[in-house]
Amino acid sequence: EGVGTDRAQTPWRIAGEVLRTYIICEDAEKNVWLIDKHAAHERINFDRLMAAQEPPMRQTLLSPVAAELGREDGALLLENLPLLEQLGFSCEDFGGGAVLVREVPADIDPCDVSATLEELAECLRTGRSPDERRENLLHTMACKAAIKGGWKSDPAELRVLVEKVQSGAVRFCPHGRPVAVRLTKYELEKMFKRA
Repeated sequence: EGVGTDRAQTPWRIAGEVLRTYIICEDAEKNVWLIDKHAAHERINFDRLMAAQEPPMRQTLLSPVAAELGREDGALLLENLPLLEQLGFSCEDFGGGAVLVREVPADIDPCDVSATLEELAECLRTGRSPDERRENLLHTMACKAAIKGGWKSDPAELRVLVEKVQSGAVRFCPHGRPVAVRLTKYELEKMFKRA
Protein backbone atom coordinates (compact mmCIF):
# COMPACT_ATOMS: atom_id res chain seq x y z
CA GLU A 1 0.00 0.00 0.00
CA GLY A 2 1.30 3.45 -0.88
CA VAL A 3 3.86 2.06 -3.36
CA GLY A 4 3.44 2.28 -7.11
CA THR A 5 -0.04 3.83 -6.91
CA ASP A 6 0.92 7.01 -8.73
CA ARG A 7 3.72 6.86 -11.31
CA ALA A 8 4.06 10.65 -11.38
CA GLN A 9 4.38 10.90 -7.61
CA THR A 10 6.95 13.16 -5.95
CA PRO A 11 10.27 11.31 -5.69
CA TRP A 12 10.99 10.09 -2.19
CA ARG A 13 13.57 12.09 -0.30
CA ILE A 14 16.56 9.96 0.65
CA ALA A 15 17.40 10.99 4.21
CA GLY A 16 20.43 8.71 4.45
CA GLU A 17 21.63 5.22 5.12
CA VAL A 18 22.04 3.38 8.41
CA LEU A 19 24.15 0.33 9.27
CA ARG A 20 25.36 0.55 5.65
CA THR A 21 22.38 -1.69 4.88
CA TYR A 22 19.13 0.29 5.12
CA ILE A 23 18.22 3.35 3.07
CA ILE A 24 15.94 5.78 4.94
CA CYS A 25 13.43 7.69 2.82
CA GLU A 26 10.51 10.04 3.37
CA ASP A 27 7.54 10.24 1.02
CA ALA A 28 5.15 13.14 0.32
CA GLU A 29 2.60 11.72 2.80
CA LYS A 30 5.13 11.91 5.68
CA ASN A 31 5.71 8.15 5.76
CA VAL A 32 9.21 6.91 6.55
CA TRP A 33 10.50 3.99 4.51
CA LEU A 34 13.39 1.65 5.35
CA ILE A 35 14.73 -0.15 2.28
CA ASP A 36 17.08 -3.15 2.52
CA LYS A 37 19.51 -2.27 -0.26
CA HIS A 38 20.87 -5.82 -0.70
CA ALA A 39 17.38 -7.35 -0.99
CA ALA A 40 16.21 -4.67 -3.43
CA HIS A 41 19.30 -4.98 -5.63
CA GLU A 42 19.07 -8.79 -5.54
CA ARG A 43 15.48 -8.57 -6.86
CA ILE A 44 16.50 -6.20 -9.67
CA ASN A 45 19.34 -8.57 -10.66
CA PHE A 46 17.08 -11.63 -10.49
CA ASP A 47 14.39 -10.06 -12.71
CA ARG A 48 17.07 -8.99 -15.22
CA LEU A 49 18.60 -12.48 -15.31
CA MET A 50 15.20 -14.18 -15.66
CA ALA A 51 14.31 -11.92 -18.60
CA ALA A 52 17.72 -12.06 -20.32
CA GLN A 53 17.86 -13.65 -23.76
CA GLU A 54 21.64 -13.38 -24.05
CA PRO A 55 24.32 -14.76 -21.70
CA PRO A 56 25.69 -12.06 -19.35
CA MET A 57 28.83 -10.05 -20.03
CA ARG A 58 31.95 -11.91 -18.90
CA GLN A 59 35.29 -10.96 -17.42
CA THR A 60 38.39 -13.03 -18.16
CA LEU A 61 40.33 -13.71 -14.97
CA LEU A 62 43.98 -12.57 -15.11
CA SER A 63 44.91 -15.84 -13.40
CA PRO A 64 42.46 -18.74 -13.80
CA VAL A 65 41.06 -19.90 -10.45
CA ALA A 66 41.26 -23.58 -9.49
CA ALA A 67 38.13 -24.03 -7.36
CA GLU A 68 38.56 -27.02 -5.03
CA LEU A 69 35.02 -28.32 -4.78
CA GLY A 70 35.40 -32.00 -3.90
CA ARG A 71 34.70 -34.86 -6.28
CA GLU A 72 30.92 -34.84 -6.00
CA ASP A 73 30.41 -31.09 -6.54
CA GLY A 74 33.17 -30.91 -9.15
CA ALA A 75 31.58 -33.75 -11.16
CA LEU A 76 28.13 -32.16 -10.86
CA LEU A 77 29.36 -28.83 -12.23
CA LEU A 78 31.29 -30.51 -15.05
CA GLU A 79 28.11 -32.40 -16.04
CA ASN A 80 26.39 -29.01 -16.31
CA LEU A 81 29.04 -27.03 -18.21
CA PRO A 82 26.54 -25.80 -20.88
CA LEU A 83 24.36 -24.37 -18.09
CA LEU A 84 27.39 -22.70 -16.48
CA GLU A 85 28.29 -21.25 -19.91
CA GLN A 86 24.79 -19.73 -20.14
CA LEU A 87 25.39 -18.09 -16.74
CA GLY A 88 28.69 -16.58 -17.92
CA PHE A 89 31.25 -19.06 -16.54
CA SER A 90 34.00 -20.68 -18.59
CA CYS A 91 35.21 -23.76 -16.69
CA GLU A 92 37.08 -26.99 -17.31
CA ASP A 93 38.09 -30.09 -15.39
CA PHE A 94 41.24 -29.58 -13.33
CA GLY A 95 41.22 -33.09 -11.85
CA GLY A 96 40.61 -34.37 -8.34
CA GLY A 97 37.31 -32.52 -7.87
CA ALA A 98 38.80 -29.14 -8.82
CA VAL A 99 37.33 -26.97 -11.57
CA LEU A 100 39.50 -24.45 -13.43
CA VAL A 101 37.62 -21.20 -13.99
CA ARG A 102 38.82 -18.88 -16.77
CA GLU A 103 35.86 -16.51 -17.13
CA VAL A 104 33.09 -15.34 -14.78
CA PRO A 105 30.08 -13.03 -15.17
CA ALA A 106 31.16 -9.38 -15.18
CA ASP A 107 29.24 -8.52 -12.00
CA ILE A 108 30.67 -11.37 -9.89
CA ASP A 109 33.68 -10.51 -7.69
CA PRO A 110 36.58 -12.78 -8.73
CA CYS A 111 37.25 -13.36 -4.99
CA ASP A 112 33.79 -14.99 -4.80
CA VAL A 113 34.39 -17.57 -7.55
CA SER A 114 34.85 -20.69 -5.39
CA ALA A 115 32.00 -19.77 -3.01
CA THR A 116 29.69 -19.04 -5.95
CA LEU A 117 30.46 -22.38 -7.61
CA GLU A 118 29.84 -24.22 -4.33
CA GLU A 119 26.43 -22.56 -4.08
CA LEU A 120 25.68 -23.33 -7.73
CA ALA A 121 26.48 -27.02 -7.11
CA GLU A 122 24.06 -26.94 -4.16
CA CYS A 123 21.38 -25.42 -6.46
CA LEU A 124 21.92 -28.18 -9.01
CA ARG A 125 21.58 -30.82 -6.28
CA THR A 126 18.35 -29.45 -4.83
CA GLY A 127 16.45 -28.37 -7.98
CA ARG A 128 13.82 -30.97 -8.84
CA SER A 129 13.04 -29.84 -12.39
CA PRO A 130 15.18 -28.04 -15.02
CA ASP A 131 13.12 -24.86 -14.47
CA GLU A 132 13.55 -25.05 -10.69
CA ARG A 133 17.29 -25.66 -11.09
CA ARG A 134 17.59 -22.64 -13.40
CA GLU A 135 15.63 -20.44 -10.99
CA ASN A 136 17.79 -21.57 -8.05
CA LEU A 137 20.94 -20.82 -10.03
CA LEU A 138 19.67 -17.35 -10.94
CA HIS A 139 18.78 -16.66 -7.28
CA THR A 140 22.39 -17.40 -6.35
CA MET A 141 23.77 -15.29 -9.21
CA ALA A 142 21.48 -12.37 -8.31
CA CYS A 143 22.55 -12.56 -4.66
CA LYS A 144 26.27 -12.74 -5.45
CA ALA A 145 26.05 -9.73 -7.78
CA ALA A 146 23.98 -7.60 -5.38
CA ILE A 147 25.28 -4.72 -3.26
CA LYS A 148 26.14 -6.29 0.08
CA GLY A 149 24.83 -5.01 3.38
CA GLY A 150 27.76 -3.30 5.04
CA TRP A 151 29.21 -1.99 1.77
CA LYS A 152 29.46 1.75 1.15
CA SER A 153 27.15 2.55 -1.75
CA ASP A 154 27.25 5.29 -4.33
CA PRO A 155 24.35 7.80 -3.93
CA ALA A 156 23.35 7.21 -7.59
CA GLU A 157 23.05 3.45 -6.88
CA LEU A 158 20.83 4.16 -3.89
CA ARG A 159 18.62 6.50 -5.98
CA VAL A 160 18.02 3.72 -8.56
CA LEU A 161 17.01 1.27 -5.83
CA VAL A 162 14.67 3.80 -4.20
CA GLU A 163 12.99 4.60 -7.54
CA LYS A 164 12.38 0.89 -8.21
CA VAL A 165 10.82 0.42 -4.77
CA GLN A 166 8.75 3.61 -5.02
CA SER A 167 7.36 2.63 -8.46
CA GLY A 168 6.33 -0.78 -7.14
CA ALA A 169 8.68 -2.59 -9.58
CA VAL A 170 10.51 -4.12 -6.61
CA ARG A 171 8.52 -5.34 -3.60
CA PHE A 172 10.04 -8.64 -2.47
CA CYS A 173 13.48 -10.20 -2.73
CA PRO A 174 13.70 -13.46 -4.75
CA HIS A 175 13.20 -15.42 -1.51
CA GLY A 176 9.91 -13.64 -0.80
CA ARG A 177 11.13 -11.29 1.95
CA PRO A 178 9.94 -7.66 1.80
CA VAL A 179 12.53 -5.17 0.56
CA ALA A 180 10.93 -2.17 2.29
CA VAL A 181 9.13 -1.37 5.53
CA ARG A 182 6.88 1.66 5.97
CA LEU A 183 6.40 3.59 9.20
CA THR A 184 3.62 6.16 9.25
CA LYS A 185 4.02 9.47 11.03
CA TYR A 186 1.37 8.26 13.51
CA GLU A 187 3.30 5.04 14.24
CA LEU A 188 6.47 7.03 14.88
CA GLU A 189 4.64 9.48 17.12
CA LYS A 190 3.15 6.57 19.07
CA MET A 191 6.67 5.21 19.67
CA PHE A 192 7.65 8.57 21.14
CA LYS A 193 4.34 8.83 23.08
CA ARG A 194 3.39 11.93 21.07
CA ALA A 195 0.16 10.36 19.78
